[in-house]
Amino acid sequence: MLTPLEKMAIEKGFLTLKIIWAAMFGPLLIYVIICHQFGHEIRQVANIQIPVDVLKYIFLGLSLVTLFLTHHLRRSMLAVRSVGPVIKLADQTSYSNQPQALVKYTAAVIVSLALSESIGIYGLVLFFLGDTFRTLYTFIIISAFAMSYYRPKQEELVMLAISMKAEQDQRPRYLH
Repeated sequence: MLTPLEKMAIEKGFLTLKIIWAAMFGPLLIYVIICHQFGHEIRQVANIQIPVDVLKYIFLGLSLVTLFLTHHLRRSMLAVRSVGPVIKLADQTSYSNQPQALVKYTAAVIVSLALSESIGIYGLVLFFLGDTFRTLYTFIIISAFAMSYYRPKQEELVMLAISMKAEQDQRPRYLH
């Protein structure tokens, strides 16, 4: 089990993660507002002749690849592995007061959210190149759903901390 000090550090770190998650939703809303307020002016200034339909399908495919990559990258980042990576992580976090699981979970969440938000940027780019609001909204909604799916979950963080602690307790004493 986790010590009270570890539980408190995890709760504090989780609150920070929730704030980061909420702050990363902000740009999605800002993209929509910018497109409604300044989209037509930006399109007129840019006046680029690009086959947007082809680019839309490329970005949709890229979005699927991004979602697939995000899922597998997050899973591999959160896996409790053998002794080697745990020792490296312990060395990296020994200078901070953060539990090892929180450091690992924070990195996985931020990477997942950043990759998920990039899908909204694809829609923004397509809109500025001449596509419709419908396309912008489609990419923004996909991005928002992905960010909701990969949101920080306290149960997931606690389970990771317990698993990492159990693995650390099973290591031979000479490796501590």
